[in-house]
Amino acid sequence: MRGRLMLVLSIGAFCVGIQPVRAHHGTSITYYADKSITLSGVVTEWVYGYPHPQIYFDVTDASGAVKHWGTELAPTPLMMKNLKAGWTRDSIKAGDKITITCAPHKTPGATACLAREIQINGRLLPLSQDQAKRAAAGGTAQ
Repeated sequence: MRGRLMLVLSIGAFCVGIQPVRAHHGTSITYYADKSITLSGVVTEWVYGYPHPQIYFDVTDASGAVKHWGTELAPTPLMMKNLKAGWTRDSIKAGDKITITCAPHKTPGATACLAREIQINGRLLPLSQDQAKRAAAGGTAQ
């Protein structure tokens, strides 16, 4: 009986312990899901990491001022591989030209957004199955 109780308690403790691993934040808390902005700039850093790859880039405004921006990609590297999107961790480099359409951050003045569509040096890097089909058909965004 004591052995069975210890087994049940161990399994219960294990299940409680894994809850944070399964939890995930919602993007609608951080970003405006119903809005889009499009920015063009130059990549300064590409972090192909888990759980969200990130791109940092500089955008020069009409007055010549440079703002440092960052974006996270919704799919993890494993998800991008599963999309068979045709791009890898080596597809983006510092110095590349980026045009990005993204959901803006909810904090006023924030220079961060959630990527929806990315072009690097004029080539569409798909973030979804639909974009992967478009890229295969023509290689650029519509």
